[in-house]
Amino acid sequence: MITTQELAELAGVSQSTVSRSLQNSSRISIETKTTVQELAKQHGYIIKRKQKHFTNNGGIAIILDIGRITTPLDLYLEYLSNELIKQVESQNYYPIILSHDVNNTDSFKYIQSVIETGSIKGTIIINDNYHPALEEYLKNLNIPHIYTQYFSRPMKKSLNIVDVDHFAGGLIAANHLLSLEHRKIATLTSVGSDFDERTAGYCTALKSSGLTINSGWIIKTGLTYSEGYETMRKNWEKLQDCTAFFAQTDRLGIAVINYLTDHGYTVPQRYSVIGFDGIYEGTYCRPKLTTVIQPVAEIAESSMNSLSRLLTQKDGGATHFFIQPRLCLRNSTANVFLQE
Repeated sequence: MITTQELAELAGVSQSTVSRSLQNSSRISIETKTTVQELAKQHGYIIKRKQKHFTNNGGIAIILDIGRITTPLDLYLEYLSNELIKQVESQNYYPIILSHDVNNTDSFKYIQSVIETGSIKGTIIINDNYHPALEEYLKNLNIPHIYTQYFSRPMKKSLNIVDVDHFAGGLIAANHLLSLEHRKIATLTSVGSDFDERTAGYCTALKSSGLTINSGWIIKTGLTYSEGYETMRKNWEKLQDCTAFFAQTDRLGIAVINYLTDHGYTVPQRYSVIGFDGIYEGTYCRPKLTTVIQPVAEIAESSMNSLSRLLTQKDGGATHFFIQPRLCLRNSTANVFLQE
């Protein structure tokens, strides 16, 4: 049988990372754990779980919709998943991460095979879209479940949902720039109801300040760093007259800052930039990225508490719970009159 040292060499990670991955540690990213566990399976390694993970109330499946995930795993979703794992374990359940791809029937079959072992007591679904087959399956089995983050609107009243108020987030970002006297504010957005709501919040803030919405300053892009950077390059001719940018993810915000810096513009002395998500990586760029935080710990705690309610009160009514984002001031925004 293959050794953990040999697995480490195959995966390109340390032996300790392999050991933690095989024990499903929340300290290791989902991507790395999946890689190590798949290699272990391929090479016949028998994973010996620590018994303490299984002497509890049962399993909670965290179903992650991979339809919109870039590679490597979106950093924000990784933080959220890790916080959910902590919350599940804190309530004496063991977490199981499952991926769901609506375009791959095998992923749904695998979810069914895990749930039908009888050890899964409930599920938390991190989902971009409503998938009727998954919902109907869980409903027929009376498996309590919560949808959290990125759930498409209009929401169904019968579902239990924990989400961030994305409209409020867009409003917060735009109002911050408006408070700094910016009146020429562009935004980089993307596809999805969460981005539509952030854009709606941005537009509402501008209209409330008596400004006309310039559709040419609302730019749709992909979610990777390179797509954000390339979008700035392609659209720079019509964006250069702006004084501020609202990037609707932190990854896009970092791409905007680097594009501006690479082309000789200083932030925030010439342009202000605000992001959205609140990932720690926003502190690595220079200047540090001012952002709107999605509080992952609060989202995870509320999701698990809502699921616990369903587990103990089977007849409880559906609830929609919205968590408020908040502004995180760093160094990438400044008053327009202080800009060069």
